Amino acid sequence: MSRQRIRFANAGRSSGPKRSNQRGSAAETRPPQTPVEVEIESLSLEGRGVARREGKTLFVSGALPGERVLVQLEQQHKRYDEGRCEQVLEPAAERQTPFCPHFGRCGGCELQHLNAAAQIQYKQEQLLDQLQRFAAITPQTLEPALTGPTQGYRRSARVGINQRADGQLLLGFRRRASNKLLDIDSCPVLEPRINRLLAELRAVLEGRGDIKALTHADISAGDDCLALTLRATRRPAPELRAALVACCDRLQAQLWFEYNDGTLEQVNTAASALSYAIDTPALQLQFAPGDFLQVNAEINRQMIARALDWLAPQADERALDLFCGLGNFTLPLARRVQQAVGVEGAAEMVARASDNAARNGITNVSFYKSDLSVDIRQTPWYQLSRQQGFDLILLDPPRAGAAEAI
Repeated sequence: MSRQRIRFANAGRSSGPKRSNQRGSAAETRPPQTPVEVEIESLSLEGRGVARREGKTLFVSGALPGERVLVQLEQQHKRYDEGRCEQVLEPAAERQTPFCPHFGRCGGCELQHLNAAAQIQYKQEQLLDQLQRFAAITPQTLEPALTGPTQGYRRSARVGINQRADGQLLLGFRRRASNKLLDIDSCPVLEPRINRLLAELRAVLEGRGDIKALTHADISAGDDCLALTLRATRRPAPELRAALVACCDRLQAQLWFEYNDGTLEQVNTAASALSYAIDTPALQLQFAPGDFLQVNAEINRQMIARALDWLAPQADERALDLFCGLGNFTLPLARRVQQAVGVEGAAEMVARASDNAARNGITNVSFYKSDLSVDIRQTPWYQLSRQQGFDLILLDPPRAGAAEAI
């Protein structure tokens, strides 16, 4: 290799308990009904305050480090207890008023009561702790965090749909620590276009009679077009289909149905293709409903720019992008190197990345389907690539990590 440049991050494993909706197990006792007073020492990986009480760890939702709070105990286990913050007696300086009226009941957000700068600091401290705890690694340098908008940025979401016995429509996210839906009118974290689509969807579904065949909605937003995918246990009635098509046509949205057997049906054809722009000059990457994409468009652009800055690609180099997906990093790299190779485990994503390369006139890139959770050394693409080697390697793995590839 002409140069070695290595940057990586590993979120590690959670050191706190998984939240449980189980009640009355042998490991639990009935908690007292009177709130108890504690001081919060730190935050757990999932964003709950951590205190010590009667020799056990106590996890408190809605509490922050440095605070003195009254806690209503909810579950008591052998080694730890769980509770919720009932009253803040002494607030932390970093506490803020949550901007969403559903915060505390909705399970979608955990830290809106902590200001944005403190959230980033907390996440950085957690990452450094995990690196040290599980890998005995202390980074030599720390890059400044990437920051972007805290509201109106999320360009994909899954929203639950349910109907009560009396016909009332429920459209929203799961409640905190529950499988039940919380009915919401809008979510301030979502892109405004998605909130408008949700409002229109609600208007179509309310008063329609039996809609229990619809279980949830997946929504994705490209730069110029939306996609609404409705999970359906059976084919919706013609009147409902027609109303949904009219709704999506008004909002420049594709309409899809996903059935129990996994088949996808595109119902309307009026909307343009889903795509988003990256890099300078702009690359247009097309995607399909259900494809993985970074939910924050601004942060995605910043991540690509930072990766290019770290790698400093040169025109005579070869670059390898593992877990390449749609080509989000591969194609900007390919523009700057002699040859780029992208590897991805899903065949449909490999096809999409290849199409994106052709659509943008990039010919010096090859994409391969390969399971990166197993030994890659015997795969044809690896054997072929070994003959020339790589100067640059980029990894953007899923939560499961990249231990085998590393």
